Amino acid sequence: MTTVFFKINDTQGTEVEEMMKAEGYTSKAEFFRFLIKFYKYHKTPEEKRFEKAANELGEVLKKLDQKSKLSLSFDK
Repeated sequence: MTTVFFKINDTQGTEVEEMMKAEGYTSKAEFFRFLIKFYKYHKTPEEKRFEKAANELGEVLKKLDQKSKLSLSFDK
């Protein structure tokens, strides 16, 4: 396991302590590991909207293709 050292200012330290207490974290290490995982897997609202729109477009294209109404030509 890799050890990471960094400093935060007093205000951030107080906020971290308050969040840890409110959420039940027993150590700063546990708290920051959670934040890393949350950041890695969290999607922004924009990413969620884009993903939804891409899925909807895919469904429309699939239906058009099934009805033989989709004609894609990449030749210029």
